Amino acid sequence: MGKEAKQLKELFQDIVQHVRINHAELIDKAYSYYWDGENPDEFLAGTALSLGFHNFEDWMVFDYKVNEEGETFTDLFAKNQKLSDDAASLLSRAKDSVLSLYEVSSVAKDKRVLLKDVLLDREIDLRDKAMTMGLKKGDLFATRILNIDGKDVMGGCVYPYLSSQKKQILAYIGRQFRRYTKNVNRDGSMKEYLKDYGDVFNLVWMNFIIEPPEEKK
Repeated sequence: MGKEAKQLKELFQDIVQHVRINHAELIDKAYSYYWDGENPDEFLAGTALSLGFHNFEDWMVFDYKVNEEGETFTDLFAKNQKLSDDAASLLSRAKDSVLSLYEVSSVAKDKRVLLKDVLLDREIDLRDKAMTMGLKKGDLFATRILNIDGKDVMGGCVYPYLSSQKKQILAYIGRQFRRYTKNVNRDGSMKEYLKDYGDVFNLVWMNFIIEPPEEKK
């Protein structure tokens, strides 16, 4: 693990602890919003439940707006801590990242993985073997990409989907984006939408689990 990766992991844990101690009442509010009022214990178990909880913490720390000023818990933490310039810069980069939908375009013999950002129309070259192990061409998932230690890496969150669900996901997000530009931010970009409503990936993931497409009438 590189220096920045280790530092970000420690900062993330510090922020979560800071939130638990100082903003416990807001965690319940964020949790209910993220799960759309549902109880994940009722439809997730084991590894999936652990993944869902970690995804929630990632979104809560970097994306959830805690007040009318649009500040995140990362913002509140940074204002109340004496951070080094390196730590402040690292947190700023992490906070500016967005969740997006990625499709694996190719996997080289050396495990180098090329990702297609389906929503933001860009390519990401991943070279971290520890993070790309097990990925294969066609895999579809949402995550956040961070530039750490001089290279692009996947963040700690992941929302796995079936490749066959791609059209449904894009159609749903397309509808939500149109609502966003109509009712919230007329000139908003897809990147701005994803920053404001990255929880959409959990909503889609959750609904596919609760009501798999093949079971819909």
